[in-house]
Amino acid sequence: MKIKYLFVILLIIGTVFSSVRAKEFAPVGTAAAQFLEIAQDARGTGMGQAYTALVFDASSVFWNPAGIVGVNGKGIFLGYNQWVADINFGSFSFAWNFGSAGAIAISGVYLFTSDMDVTTVMQPEGTGETFSLNNHSFGLTYARKLTDKLAFGITLKSVREYYYSYGYTTWAFDVGTVYHTGFRGLKIGMSIQHFGPEVRYNSSYIDYSNPRSYVDGNPVRFDKFSLPVNFRVGFGMNVFQEENQKLLVAGDMVHSNNNLEFYNLGLEYAFKNRFFLRGGYRINLDEGGLTLGLGVKFPWLDGKNGAIDYSFADRGIFNGIHRFSIGFDL
Repeated sequence: MKIKYLFVILLIIGTVFSSVRAKEFAPVGTAAAQFLEIAQDARGTGMGQAYTALVFDASSVFWNPAGIVGVNGKGIFLGYNQWVADINFGSFSFAWNFGSAGAIAISGVYLFTSDMDVTTVMQPEGTGETFSLNNHSFGLTYARKLTDKLAFGITLKSVREYYYSYGYTTWAFDVGTVYHTGFRGLKIGMSIQHFGPEVRYNSSYIDYSNPRSYVDGNPVRFDKFSLPVNFRVGFGMNVFQEENQKLLVAGDMVHSNNNLEFYNLGLEYAFKNRFFLRGGYRINLDEGGLTLGLGVKFPWLDGKNGAIDYSFADRGIFNGIHRFSIGFDL
């Protein structure tokens, strides 16, 4: 049963990763593929993104790939939010659970905008050209129960990011575990997200702060950037439960190569396991903190369930973020 040590190994990896980053300055906003950091699921975001140990449906691929072992047969997830500056963001996942053979899922996230004017230093009013953003990532996930309490999952995904004629295509992977303690529904989860090679935007540019580049017209290559690697560890448990209602609390710690360490706290009140009120708070972030959400679960297709969720997240000086998602079993 060497596999039983997998949970401990992930914790050690995350601890080493955290200690290395702690010796450096706070590298806020220094990674590529920032769109990978945008959360998808309205239930999770309504709970302050304290979701690493709680998600067991098709949306698990965006938080902790081990969670798809909880899919009831087949599951579908669709999500949408309008990000700041009229940036649109969508996501989907389809998961199949084969029981003892494990579960698989395919997923995608995509960011897009309307057309924007191209401007340059020499033509600040516009060149007459337009461009739009069209960034996306597609993944394949496999997860399996290692014991009746411990599950493991991994996602391999492509990542494509382009701005006008500058961009790159690369790969990355996520890995995660979740452990059911059996005490008051307590679950502990860990995941490492977006681990992959450094990337460099193709093409080159004129550096107007460098006289040699500007006067001689010598283009400069872009530097290499890392992907936004996150190590997440979290818990979730029922602190109050009766026949028709229960209260769930959750917390996550997130250590990133792209930000300061921050913490997520969340609550979910469930009435008759059909109607849900949620709240959360994100600590040690420059913008935003408070999150709110609600959801409804409904029966359909011979005992299967569907769910519609909504969340609102404060973004400080920016407009609040509204998210909608729907998921259902097949």
